[in-house]
Amino acid sequence: MLLLLQHSQYDLIMSQGSNSSTLRQYNERIVISVLRKTGAASKADLSRHMGLTLPAMTRIVDELETRGLIEKSGRRSQGVGQPSHLYQINENGLFSIGVKLGRQNIELVLANFAGDLLAKTTRDYQSPSPNDLLNLIEHEVSLLIKKLSPTQITRFTGIGIAMPWFIGKWVAQHEMSDQQATEWRDFDFASDLGARIQYPIFFENDCSAAAAAEMHFGKYPNLQNFLYVYVGTLIGGGLVLNGDLERGIHSNAACLATLPVPRSALDSAGADKNWDTLVNRASITTLLNHLQYHQVIIDHISELPTIIDQHRALVHDWMVDCADSLLYGIMASISFLDLEAVVIDSELPGYLLSELVSMVQRRLDALTQENLFIPKLHQGSLGEDAIAIGGAILPLYSHFAPDRTILLKGGVPDRLSN
Repeated sequence: MLLLLQHSQYDLIMSQGSNSSTLRQYNERIVISVLRKTGAASKADLSRHMGLTLPAMTRIVDELETRGLIEKSGRRSQGVGQPSHLYQINENGLFSIGVKLGRQNIELVLANFAGDLLAKTTRDYQSPSPNDLLNLIEHEVSLLIKKLSPTQITRFTGIGIAMPWFIGKWVAQHEMSDQQATEWRDFDFASDLGARIQYPIFFENDCSAAAAAEMHFGKYPNLQNFLYVYVGTLIGGGLVLNGDLERGIHSNAACLATLPVPRSALDSAGADKNWDTLVNRASITTLLNHLQYHQVIIDHISELPTIIDQHRALVHDWMVDCADSLLYGIMASISFLDLEAVVIDSELPGYLLSELVSMVQRRLDALTQENLFIPKLHQGSLGEDAIAIGGAILPLYSHFAPDRTILLKGGVPDRLSN
Protein backbone atom coordinates (compact mmCIF):
# COMPACT_ATOMS: atom_id res chain seq x y z
CA MET A 1 0.00 0.00 0.00
CA LEU A 2 1.40 3.39 -0.95
CA LEU A 3 2.20 5.67 1.93
CA LEU A 4 0.92 9.09 0.84
CA LEU A 5 2.17 11.99 2.95
CA GLN A 6 1.82 15.71 2.46
CA HIS A 7 5.13 17.58 2.41
CA SER A 8 4.66 18.96 5.92
CA GLN A 9 4.07 15.46 7.29
CA TYR A 10 7.10 14.10 5.49
CA ASP A 11 9.43 16.86 6.66
CA LEU A 12 8.15 16.50 10.22
CA ILE A 13 8.70 12.74 10.31
CA MET A 14 12.10 13.03 8.64
CA SER A 15 13.18 15.20 11.56
CA GLN A 16 12.09 12.72 14.23
CA GLY A 17 15.22 10.65 14.67
CA SER A 18 14.65 6.91 14.70
CA ASN A 19 11.42 7.00 12.70
CA SER A 20 13.11 8.75 9.79
CA SER A 21 15.14 5.68 8.88
CA THR A 22 12.04 3.49 8.64
CA LEU A 23 10.18 6.05 6.55
CA ARG A 24 13.16 6.58 4.27
CA GLN A 25 13.45 2.84 3.66
CA TYR A 26 9.74 2.66 2.92
CA ASN A 27 9.83 5.50 0.43
CA GLU A 28 12.95 4.11 -1.22
CA ARG A 29 11.08 0.86 -1.75
CA ILE A 30 8.15 2.73 -3.27
CA VAL A 31 10.47 4.61 -5.64
CA ILE A 32 12.04 1.32 -6.74
CA SER A 33 8.58 -0.21 -7.19
CA VAL A 34 7.33 2.74 -9.25
CA LEU A 35 10.39 2.63 -11.50
CA ARG A 36 9.84 -1.08 -12.07
CA LYS A 37 6.28 -0.42 -13.18
CA THR A 38 6.93 2.67 -15.30
CA GLY A 39 10.37 1.82 -16.67
CA ALA A 40 11.56 5.38 -16.17
CA ALA A 41 10.34 8.48 -14.35
CA SER A 42 11.52 11.95 -13.39
CA LYS A 43 11.79 13.32 -9.88
CA ALA A 44 8.67 15.36 -10.55
CA ASP A 45 6.79 12.23 -11.68
CA LEU A 46 7.80 10.41 -8.52
CA SER A 47 6.97 13.41 -6.36
CA ARG A 48 3.43 13.57 -7.76
CA HIS A 49 2.96 9.83 -7.50
CA MET A 50 3.94 9.66 -3.83
CA GLY A 51 2.56 12.99 -2.66
CA LEU A 52 5.94 14.32 -1.52
CA THR A 53 7.56 17.68 -2.13
CA LEU A 54 10.08 17.88 -4.94
CA PRO A 55 12.95 18.66 -2.49
CA ALA A 56 12.03 15.60 -0.41
CA MET A 57 11.89 13.40 -3.49
CA THR A 58 15.16 14.86 -4.75
CA ARG A 59 16.88 13.72 -1.54
CA ILE A 60 15.49 10.20 -1.92
CA VAL A 61 16.38 9.89 -5.61
CA ASP A 62 19.86 11.36 -5.17
CA GLU A 63 20.54 8.92 -2.33
CA LEU A 64 19.43 5.94 -4.41
CA GLU A 65 21.56 7.14 -7.33
CA THR A 66 24.59 7.63 -5.09
CA ARG A 67 24.20 4.07 -3.84
CA GLY A 68 24.07 2.83 -7.44
CA LEU A 69 20.56 1.43 -7.21
CA ILE A 70 19.05 3.69 -9.86
CA GLU A 71 20.61 5.58 -12.75
CA LYS A 72 19.80 8.31 -15.23
CA SER A 73 18.29 6.96 -18.42
CA GLY A 74 17.87 10.11 -20.49
CA ARG A 75 16.05 13.42 -20.53
CA ARG A 76 12.51 14.49 -21.22
CA SER A 77 11.81 17.81 -22.91
CA GLN A 78 8.48 19.22 -21.85
CA GLY A 79 7.50 22.80 -22.58
CA VAL A 80 9.66 25.69 -21.44
CA GLY A 81 12.71 25.14 -19.27
CA GLN A 82 15.46 22.59 -18.88
CA PRO A 83 14.69 18.98 -19.84
CA SER A 84 14.17 16.78 -16.78
CA HIS A 85 16.31 13.74 -16.06
CA LEU A 86 14.63 10.35 -16.21
CA TYR A 87 15.67 7.59 -13.81
CA GLN A 88 15.51 3.82 -14.12
CA ILE A 89 16.58 0.76 -12.14
CA ASN A 90 20.31 0.14 -12.34
CA GLU A 91 20.45 -3.52 -13.29
CA ASN A 92 23.92 -3.78 -11.73
CA GLY A 93 22.77 -2.21 -8.48
CA LEU A 94 22.37 -5.49 -6.60
CA PHE A 95 22.73 -9.22 -7.24
CA SER A 96 21.24 -12.26 -5.56
CA ILE A 97 20.73 -15.99 -5.88
CA GLY A 98 17.32 -17.61 -5.77
CA VAL A 99 16.84 -21.26 -4.89
CA LYS A 100 13.70 -23.23 -5.67
CA LEU A 101 13.69 -26.28 -3.46
CA GLY A 102 11.13 -28.54 -5.09
CA ARG A 103 9.87 -32.04 -4.59
CA GLN A 104 11.69 -33.48 -7.59
CA ASN A 105 14.34 -30.91 -8.42
CA ILE A 106 16.25 -27.90 -7.26
CA GLU A 107 16.67 -24.79 -9.40
CA LEU A 108 19.14 -22.00 -8.70
CA VAL A 109 19.24 -18.67 -10.51
CA LEU A 110 21.64 -15.74 -10.37
CA ALA A 111 19.70 -12.51 -10.86
CA ASN A 112 20.46 -8.81 -11.09
CA PHE A 113 18.47 -5.93 -9.65
CA ALA A 114 16.29 -5.70 -12.78
CA GLY A 115 15.23 -9.33 -12.36
CA ASP A 116 17.24 -10.56 -15.34
CA LEU A 117 18.57 -14.11 -15.01
CA LEU A 118 22.33 -14.16 -15.48
CA ALA A 119 22.68 -17.90 -14.91
CA LYS A 120 20.47 -20.87 -14.14
CA THR A 121 21.12 -24.39 -12.87
CA THR A 122 18.66 -27.25 -12.41
CA ARG A 123 19.34 -30.58 -10.71
CA ASP A 124 16.86 -33.44 -10.47
CA TYR A 125 16.58 -35.75 -7.47
CA GLN A 126 14.27 -38.19 -5.74
CA SER A 127 13.49 -37.88 -2.01
CA PRO A 128 16.62 -35.97 -0.96
CA SER A 129 18.02 -36.15 2.55
CA PRO A 130 18.76 -32.86 4.33
CA ASN A 131 22.52 -33.35 4.05
CA ASP A 132 22.30 -34.18 0.35
CA LEU A 133 20.41 -30.95 -0.25
CA LEU A 134 22.82 -28.90 1.84
CA ASN A 135 25.78 -30.27 -0.10
CA LEU A 136 24.05 -29.57 -3.40
CA ILE A 137 23.05 -26.01 -2.48
CA GLU A 138 26.52 -25.20 -1.11
CA HIS A 139 28.20 -26.50 -4.27
CA GLU A 140 25.89 -24.82 -6.78
CA VAL A 141 25.88 -21.49 -4.91
CA SER A 142 29.67 -21.40 -4.97
CA LEU A 143 29.66 -21.97 -8.74
CA LEU A 144 27.15 -19.18 -9.35
CA ILE A 145 29.00 -16.68 -7.17
CA LYS A 146 32.15 -17.34 -9.19
CA LYS A 147 30.34 -15.88 -12.20
CA LEU A 148 30.33 -12.44 -10.53
CA SER A 149 33.18 -9.97 -10.95
CA PRO A 150 34.95 -8.61 -7.84
CA THR A 151 32.91 -5.40 -8.17
CA GLN A 152 29.66 -7.31 -8.53
CA ILE A 153 30.44 -9.45 -5.49
CA THR A 154 30.51 -6.30 -3.35
CA ARG A 155 26.87 -5.83 -4.41
CA PHE A 156 25.80 -9.41 -3.76
CA THR A 157 23.00 -9.30 -1.19
CA GLY A 158 22.37 -12.93 -0.33
CA ILE A 159 20.45 -16.09 -1.12
CA GLY A 160 16.70 -16.60 -1.06
CA ILE A 161 15.34 -20.09 -0.46
CA ALA A 162 11.81 -20.64 -1.79
CA MET A 163 10.50 -23.95 -0.54
CA PRO A 164 7.34 -25.76 0.55
CA TRP A 165 6.64 -25.96 4.26
CA PHE A 166 6.13 -29.29 6.09
CA ILE A 167 8.85 -31.19 4.24
CA GLY A 168 8.90 -33.75 7.03
CA LYS A 169 5.34 -34.73 6.11
CA TRP A 170 6.03 -35.58 2.48
CA VAL A 171 5.87 -39.22 3.57
CA ALA A 172 2.09 -38.79 3.54
CA GLN A 173 2.29 -38.24 -0.23
CA HIS A 174 4.62 -41.25 -0.58
CA GLU A 175 7.44 -38.89 -1.59
CA MET A 176 9.93 -39.99 1.07
CA SER A 177 10.55 -42.83 3.47
CA ASP A 178 9.73 -42.76 7.17
CA GLN A 179 13.46 -42.60 7.90
CA GLN A 180 13.96 -39.55 5.68
CA ALA A 181 10.92 -37.86 7.19
CA THR A 182 12.44 -38.35 10.64
CA GLU A 183 15.73 -36.85 9.41
CA TRP A 184 13.89 -33.74 8.22
CA ARG A 185 11.89 -33.38 11.41
CA ASP A 186 15.06 -33.51 13.52
CA PHE A 187 17.11 -31.24 11.25
CA ASP A 188 17.66 -27.49 11.58
CA PHE A 189 17.93 -26.75 7.87
CA ALA A 190 18.31 -22.99 8.24
CA SER A 191 21.01 -23.18 10.90
CA ASP A 192 23.07 -25.79 9.07
CA LEU A 193 22.84 -23.98 5.76
CA GLY A 194 23.83 -20.72 7.44
CA ALA A 195 26.90 -22.42 8.90
CA ARG A 196 28.05 -23.41 5.41
CA ILE A 197 27.34 -20.21 3.48
CA GLN A 198 28.80 -16.85 4.48
CA TYR A 199 26.08 -14.72 2.88
CA PRO A 200 22.68 -13.71 4.31
CA ILE A 201 19.97 -16.32 3.75
CA PHE A 202 16.24 -15.63 3.46
CA PHE A 203 13.39 -18.14 3.47
CA GLU A 204 9.87 -18.00 2.07
CA ASN A 205 7.11 -20.39 1.13
CA ASP A 206 7.62 -21.41 -2.49
CA CYS A 207 4.36 -20.20 -4.00
CA SER A 208 4.29 -17.00 -1.95
CA ALA A 209 7.75 -16.28 -3.35
CA ALA A 210 6.43 -16.97 -6.86
CA ALA A 211 3.57 -14.54 -6.23
CA ALA A 212 6.12 -11.89 -5.24
CA ALA A 213 8.04 -12.59 -8.45
CA GLU A 214 4.87 -12.13 -10.51
CA MET A 215 4.08 -8.90 -8.66
CA HIS A 216 7.51 -7.35 -9.27
CA PHE A 217 8.67 -8.87 -12.56
CA GLY A 218 5.49 -10.08 -14.27
CA LYS A 219 3.48 -8.68 -17.17
CA TYR A 220 0.85 -7.07 -14.95
CA PRO A 221 2.71 -4.47 -12.85
CA ASN A 222 -0.42 -2.54 -11.96
CA LEU A 223 -2.21 -5.42 -10.27
CA GLN A 224 -2.61 -4.61 -6.58
CA ASN A 225 -5.00 -7.33 -5.35
CA PHE A 226 -4.75 -10.79 -6.81
CA LEU A 227 -4.69 -14.47 -6.01
CA TYR A 228 -1.72 -16.29 -7.48
CA VAL A 229 -2.18 -19.97 -8.37
CA TYR A 230 0.78 -22.18 -9.22
CA VAL A 231 0.10 -25.60 -10.75
CA GLY A 232 3.31 -27.49 -10.07
CA THR A 233 4.15 -30.95 -8.81
CA LEU A 234 1.38 -30.12 -6.33
CA ILE A 235 -0.65 -26.89 -6.27
CA GLY A 236 0.05 -23.82 -4.20
CA GLY A 237 -0.83 -20.18 -4.05
CA GLY A 238 0.12 -16.71 -2.96
CA LEU A 239 -1.91 -13.66 -2.08
CA VAL A 240 -1.19 -10.02 -2.94
CA LEU A 241 -3.31 -7.35 -1.24
CA ASN A 242 -2.86 -3.60 -1.63
CA GLY A 243 0.33 -4.19 -3.60
CA ASP A 244 2.03 -6.21 -0.84
CA LEU A 245 2.57 -9.91 -0.38
CA GLU A 246 0.16 -11.10 2.30
CA ARG A 247 1.90 -13.93 4.12
CA GLY A 248 -0.57 -14.55 6.93
CA ILE A 249 0.12 -15.01 10.61
CA HIS A 250 1.71 -18.43 10.00
CA SER A 251 3.33 -17.48 6.68
CA ASN A 252 0.95 -19.85 4.95
CA ALA A 253 -1.64 -17.62 3.26
CA ALA A 254 -3.34 -18.95 0.12
CA CYS A 255 -2.56 -22.58 0.87
CA LEU A 256 -4.82 -23.78 -1.91
CA ALA A 257 -3.90 -27.46 -1.83
CA THR A 258 -6.35 -28.33 0.93
CA LEU A 259 -9.40 -26.55 -0.51
CA PRO A 260 -12.31 -29.03 -0.68
CA VAL A 261 -13.67 -29.72 -4.15
CA PRO A 262 -16.00 -32.37 -5.61
CA ARG A 263 -14.31 -35.61 -6.52
CA SER A 264 -12.63 -36.01 -9.87
CA ALA A 265 -14.43 -37.37 -12.91
CA LEU A 266 -11.24 -39.05 -14.18
CA ASP A 267 -11.33 -42.83 -14.35
CA SER A 268 -7.92 -42.88 -12.66
CA ALA A 269 -9.28 -41.14 -9.56
CA GLY A 270 -11.52 -43.91 -8.27
CA ALA A 271 -15.04 -43.47 -6.98
CA ASP A 272 -14.69 -44.08 -3.25
CA LYS A 273 -15.44 -40.53 -2.09
CA ASN A 274 -17.73 -37.65 -2.91
CA TRP A 275 -15.29 -34.86 -2.04
CA ASP A 276 -11.59 -34.37 -2.52
CA THR A 277 -9.00 -31.62 -2.15
CA LEU A 278 -7.72 -29.33 -4.87
CA VAL A 279 -4.23 -30.83 -4.81
CA ASN A 280 -5.66 -34.19 -5.90
CA ARG A 281 -7.21 -32.67 -9.02
CA ALA A 282 -5.15 -29.64 -10.05
CA SER A 283 -1.54 -30.78 -9.91
CA ILE A 284 1.00 -32.25 -12.28
CA THR A 285 1.30 -35.24 -9.94
CA THR A 286 -2.36 -36.00 -10.69
CA LEU A 287 -1.62 -35.75 -14.41
CA LEU A 288 1.27 -38.20 -14.05
CA ASN A 289 -0.95 -40.57 -12.06
CA HIS A 290 -3.60 -40.38 -14.77
CA LEU A 291 -1.03 -41.19 -17.44
CA GLN A 292 0.36 -44.05 -15.38
CA TYR A 293 -3.15 -45.46 -14.91
CA HIS A 294 -3.30 -45.69 -18.70
CA GLN A 295 0.11 -47.38 -18.93
CA VAL A 296 2.03 -44.24 -19.88
CA ILE A 297 4.99 -44.44 -17.52
CA ILE A 298 7.46 -41.61 -16.97
CA ASP A 299 9.87 -41.47 -14.06
CA HIS A 300 10.18 -37.74 -13.64
CA ILE A 301 8.19 -34.58 -14.26
CA SER A 302 10.94 -33.33 -16.58
CA GLU A 303 10.00 -36.08 -19.07
CA LEU A 304 6.44 -34.80 -19.43
CA PRO A 305 7.01 -32.60 -22.54
CA THR A 306 8.33 -35.60 -24.48
CA ILE A 307 5.06 -37.57 -24.27
CA ILE A 308 2.38 -34.87 -24.35
CA ASP A 309 1.73 -34.86 -28.10
CA GLN A 310 1.58 -38.65 -28.32
CA HIS A 311 -0.98 -38.87 -25.51
CA ARG A 312 -2.82 -35.60 -26.02
CA ALA A 313 -6.27 -37.11 -25.36
CA LEU A 314 -5.24 -38.24 -21.87
CA VAL A 315 -3.66 -34.87 -21.17
CA HIS A 316 -6.81 -33.12 -22.37
CA ASP A 317 -8.99 -35.22 -20.05
CA TRP A 318 -6.85 -34.16 -17.10
CA MET A 319 -6.94 -30.51 -18.19
CA VAL A 320 -10.75 -30.53 -18.28
CA ASP A 321 -10.85 -31.99 -14.79
CA CYS A 322 -8.17 -29.57 -13.60
CA ALA A 323 -10.07 -26.56 -14.99
CA ASP A 324 -13.28 -27.72 -13.31
CA SER A 325 -11.54 -27.95 -9.94
CA LEU A 326 -9.76 -24.60 -10.36
CA LEU A 327 -13.14 -22.99 -10.89
CA TYR A 328 -14.23 -24.27 -7.47
CA GLY A 329 -11.01 -22.99 -5.95
CA ILE A 330 -11.40 -19.54 -7.47
CA MET A 331 -15.04 -19.24 -6.46
CA ALA A 332 -14.23 -20.29 -2.90
CA SER A 333 -11.48 -17.68 -2.74
CA ILE A 334 -13.51 -14.76 -4.07
CA SER A 335 -16.32 -15.59 -1.67
CA PHE A 336 -14.24 -14.01 1.08
CA LEU A 337 -11.61 -12.06 -0.87
CA ASP A 338 -12.62 -9.16 -3.12
CA LEU A 339 -9.96 -9.50 -5.83
CA GLU A 340 -9.30 -7.75 -9.10
CA ALA A 341 -7.54 -10.71 -10.69
CA VAL A 342 -6.42 -14.32 -10.47
CA VAL A 343 -3.07 -15.22 -12.03
CA ILE A 344 -2.43 -18.86 -12.96
CA ASP A 345 1.11 -20.04 -13.65
CA SER A 346 2.64 -23.49 -13.95
CA GLU A 347 5.55 -25.74 -14.79
CA LEU A 348 3.48 -26.95 -17.72
CA PRO A 349 4.68 -26.02 -21.21
CA GLY A 350 3.45 -22.54 -22.12
CA TYR A 351 0.99 -23.66 -24.78
CA LEU A 352 -0.68 -26.08 -22.36
CA LEU A 353 -0.90 -23.42 -19.68
CA SER A 354 -2.52 -21.04 -22.17
CA GLU A 355 -5.09 -23.70 -23.01
CA LEU A 356 -5.75 -24.39 -19.32
CA VAL A 357 -6.25 -20.70 -18.54
CA SER A 358 -8.65 -20.41 -21.49
CA MET A 359 -10.64 -23.37 -20.19
CA VAL A 360 -10.95 -21.79 -16.74
CA GLN A 361 -11.92 -18.47 -18.35
CA ARG A 362 -14.76 -20.12 -20.28
CA ARG A 363 -16.07 -21.58 -17.04
CA LEU A 364 -15.92 -18.20 -15.33
CA ASP A 365 -17.72 -16.59 -18.28
CA ALA A 366 -20.53 -19.13 -17.97
CA LEU A 367 -21.24 -18.25 -14.34
CA THR A 368 -24.46 -16.47 -13.49
CA GLN A 369 -23.42 -15.22 -10.06
CA GLU A 370 -25.03 -11.89 -9.26
CA ASN A 371 -23.64 -11.31 -5.78
CA LEU A 372 -19.93 -11.66 -6.56
CA PHE A 373 -17.46 -9.62 -8.59
CA ILE A 374 -15.70 -12.06 -10.91
CA PRO A 375 -11.99 -11.24 -11.15
CA LYS A 376 -10.04 -11.02 -14.37
CA LEU A 377 -8.03 -14.11 -15.21
CA HIS A 378 -4.42 -13.86 -16.37
CA GLN A 379 -1.75 -16.32 -17.42
CA GLY A 380 1.38 -16.04 -15.31
CA SER A 381 4.53 -14.55 -16.77
CA LEU A 382 7.42 -16.57 -15.37
CA GLY A 383 6.50 -20.24 -15.77
CA GLU A 384 8.87 -22.83 -14.38
CA ASP A 385 11.28 -20.14 -13.15
CA ALA A 386 8.70 -18.28 -11.05
CA ILE A 387 9.62 -19.86 -7.72
CA ALA A 388 13.39 -19.49 -8.15
CA ILE A 389 12.99 -15.86 -9.24
CA GLY A 390 10.80 -15.36 -6.19
CA GLY A 391 13.66 -16.69 -4.09
CA ALA A 392 16.04 -14.21 -5.70
CA ILE A 393 13.69 -11.36 -4.78
CA LEU A 394 13.94 -12.06 -1.04
CA PRO A 395 17.45 -10.67 -0.45
CA LEU A 396 16.99 -7.89 -3.02
CA TYR A 397 13.94 -6.55 -1.23
CA SER A 398 15.23 -7.00 2.29
CA HIS A 399 16.69 -3.51 1.81
CA PHE A 400 13.33 -1.98 0.95
CA ALA A 401 10.57 -3.87 2.75
CA PRO A 402 8.62 -1.43 4.95
CA ASP A 403 7.68 -4.27 7.28
CA ARG A 404 10.70 -6.43 8.01
CA THR A 405 8.46 -9.29 9.14
CA ILE A 406 7.55 -9.79 5.47
CA LEU A 407 10.92 -11.50 5.06
CA LEU A 408 12.32 -14.21 7.31
CA LYS A 409 16.07 -13.79 7.61
CA GLY A 410 18.29 -16.50 8.98
CA GLY A 411 15.53 -18.66 10.41
CA VAL A 412 12.38 -20.43 9.45
CA PRO A 413 9.29 -21.54 11.33
CA ASP A 414 8.87 -25.07 12.63
CA ARG A 415 6.52 -25.94 9.78
CA LEU A 416 9.48 -25.95 7.37
CA SER A 417 10.36 -29.45 8.53
CA ASN A 418 7.35 -30.76 10.39
